[in-house]
Amino acid sequence: MSDSEKQLRRQLVKAKEPRAEALREIDRLKADSEALVGALHQVVVEKPTAQAPAGGQAEQPSVLPTQPRPAGR
Repeated sequence: MSDSEKQLRRQLVKAKEPRAEALREIDRLKADSEALVGALHQVVVEKPTAQAPAGGQAEQPSVLPTQPRPAGR
């Protein structure tokens, strides 16, 4: 194997390293995304159950006080 061939092989290996790291990062991000979607789904599914008070009657939401707005707006 000639020196130039060895040098080209080393350059090729160095060029592939960032791509391999990027692919690993993409795999990590996909896994994180799947976990977040699963958690969001669980919250959405459980939310109506958690908000329904015992007895089946829904509570009226409380109205927060507001400041009066100037006329003309």
